[in-house]
Amino acid sequence: MTNWIEGDLQTDHGDFRLYRTGRAGRPSVLLAHGLSDSAKCWWRVAGALAEQYDVIAYDARNHGASSTVAGSSTGLVDDLAAIIDTAGLGRPMLIGHSVGARTMAEFAASHPGAASALVLVDPPWTGNQEHDGTIPDDRREIVRAWLVSLGEATEHDLAGLARQQHPDWPEVEYSTWIESKQQVRPEAADALDSVGWGSVVSALACRTLLLHGDVDRGGIVDDAVARRVGELNSLVTCRRIDGAGHNIHRENFIDFIDEVAEFLRST
Repeated sequence: MTNWIEGDLQTDHGDFRLYRTGRAGRPSVLLAHGLSDSAKCWWRVAGALAEQYDVIAYDARNHGASSTVAGSSTGLVDDLAAIIDTAGLGRPMLIGHSVGARTMAEFAASHPGAASALVLVDPPWTGNQEHDGTIPDDRREIVRAWLVSLGEATEHDLAGLARQQHPDWPEVEYSTWIESKQQVRPEAADALDSVGWGSVVSALACRTLLLHGDVDRGGIVDDAVARRVGELNSLVTCRRIDGAGHNIHRENFIDFIDEVAEFLRST
């Protein structure tokens, strides 16, 4: 496991568990996990970046060891702004996965100049949500019920579910996945709604790397959405990582790190 230094950061938006590794004084890289994951799920990525960067990961609200707080996706963006400000991170490079990627994109779009670079790992951007990211109430309740079921499941059941759903993952990825599912709270379903991603992409003012996988393997961003993102903003570079679906950093770690490291070096 990565040699984390961990602690709680108190902000006006709640308390957030932060994990830090790498080299103090180097450029900061802030990591945001996806729905039902936690900061610890980034441990292999953090370890790979630790030699060159000051790496920080945080548990989002209603995840891991952070506060339980109701609220919309706007709250997630406000949380991120508070974390960056309170922790004194300056203009960090941001890497987010899934809902974490959406949060970081919306933060960068609404806070021009606050991020020095942005890596988006398969954000939940589908073709029909370019102009409206609203989630139907029935879908939100399905997600809420799923989150409740995860919290009620035994560690043995979660271990079986992990291997059933993700049989090709490296063995080392399962323990943090299981732990994160035991910690997530149903209030996380409150933050599924968002604005249409088209306006967000158009407003990005920093160099951005969008990584997406194979839709047939569970990826969300398809080739058409990736092309549209590139059309909307010339600062965005899109790369498809073969052999991976939604969890690119778990399923094709080598190609993922190669793309991210090259992008960060060029920033």
